[in-house]
Order: sequence, then structure tokens, then C-alpha cells
Amino acid sequence: MNERMVDQSMHSEETDFELSLRPTRLRQYIGQNSIKSNLEVFIKAAKLRHEPLDHVLLLAPWIR
Repeated sequence: MNERMVDQSMHSEETDFELSLRPTRLRQYIGQNSIKSNLEVFIKAAKLRHEPLDHVLLLAPWIR
């Protein structure tokens, strides 16, 4: 019995499920409207310049 019960690689149905959990549009994010509107402006400006978006650091507040 060399077949492993646990495998590190993701199967296609797992990958599809993982991708379905994440928002694909800014409007799908809940809350933080001011941050979302700022990010929208950054994205639109980069598109108008035909350049990639500058580096953006997204982080959550400290939880105590």
C-alpha cells in the first residue's frame, strides 16, 4: 500500500472551490468603503496611463 491518503497538491474541484470563496470585484467586498473607493481611483488611474498598478500594501489591523 504505497498510495497516500493525504496529498499536498490540490485537485481541480478543490481549486474551483477555493477560487469561489474569494471576491473577484471590488463591489463584492463588504465594508471599508473609503478604502475601496481609494483603491478604485488607483486602479482607474493606472488603466488610463496604460501602466500596471503601483505597489499596494494591504494589511489588517492588529487584533489584541
